[in-house]
Amino acid sequence: MKKNLYIPAAHLDDFECSCFGYVFKHYRDYEKIIIIIATTWPSKVPVWEQNLKSFPEDILKKVEYINLGFEQRTLNTNFDKVKDKLYSILDFTTRFDLLCHDSNDTHTDHVVLNQIAMGIYKYCNKFITYHSPSSIKFDPNYWIGLSDDVWDIKKKSLDRYNIQKEQSYTKSGYYLQSEEHYNIGRAYLLENFSHDDYDYYEPYKILKWLENGN
Repeated sequence: MKKNLYIPAAHLDDFECSCFGYVFKHYRDYEKIIIIIATTWPSKVPVWEQNLKSFPEDILKKVEYINLGFEQRTLNTNFDKVKDKLYSILDFTTRFDLLCHDSNDTHTDHVVLNQIAMGIYKYCNKFITYHSPSSIKFDPNYWIGLSDDVWDIKKKSLDRYNIQKEQSYTKSGYYLQSEEHYNIGRAYLLENFSHDDYDYYEPYKILKWLENGN
């Protein structure tokens, strides 16, 4: 059955921080992968475009990128406008899965995206939230191990943003300051498993997961 994947994210670096593993593992399941970024930051646009080009061709040909064009930290005051724009992009005639920010997050832009996404919860086959640098009390129940090749693409993509120098207080001083912070998913994994098969992991929280039978 034909199916799409929607990934709404607040900022241009959120996808690279949080969703690489899912897309690289599951891209074959989807006809289209639509990445919807709610805000823009002119200096980050060239970095995002370069990062997108680093994807393997099999993934890149499925990706559609849409930017809603709002300013950062204004999504709360533009809640209904963001919701209307995002919902207008969705194709409700085709089955789809959705990845989005988690509700337990200290960044208001991330929380707004989660609240808007919850409005279409019943329409999704799979609804999954991802860990962000500003997440708190994140409680994952699904982990994806990253191969060395995928990790290398992810790490280089994040490094191009120079996050440590320009990010807000929610990330300054503690997150992405070392490889351990980049690889926080492995720490979550080791809370729940006595073994690990990869050096790098991304954590996710599955709210629902519907599979079609053979």
